[in-house]
Amino acid sequence: MENPTRLARSRTDYMVGGVCGGLGKYLKIDPVFIRLLFLLITLAGGSGVLIYFILWIVMPREDKLETQQSNLDGPELGRRANLMGEEIGQVASQPNSRTIQFIGIGLVVAGLYYILQNLNIPWLNWMNSNLIWPVLLIVGGAFLLLRALKH
Repeated sequence: MENPTRLARSRTDYMVGGVCGGLGKYLKIDPVFIRLLFLLITLAGGSGVLIYFILWIVMPREDKLETQQSNLDGPELGRRANLMGEEIGQVASQPNSRTIQFIGIGLVVAGLYYILQNLNIPWLNWMNSNLIWPVLLIVGGAFLLLRALKH
């Protein structure tokens, strides 16, 4: 059923809709990099979420590649949008444990950042919004590189 030459949402490597997992498999790169790219696009201007939802509708599910129409006419887009709504309901009612972990880590990091920023401690003045994101990107990239080297 898997066809690596076709772009499809992953049913095995997913956190929400399988878009990043499918893009990673299609492009033959780690989906973590795709997820980071969507995060950066979202933080830079907010369009990452919109792009993700559009891809969720347009990309067929990996297990439904053979049965879905190749042309995206009005009724097919409507059907896929309804399917996306059902999948969002499933994700909300039975979330992936990795998704919860990443959201939890993100909330803790964001909370710590804002607490430290509001404490007005002189030696923490380097933590401004112009520096924190590049520092987090460097730390995240170094972590991913170290992880990749260990395997």
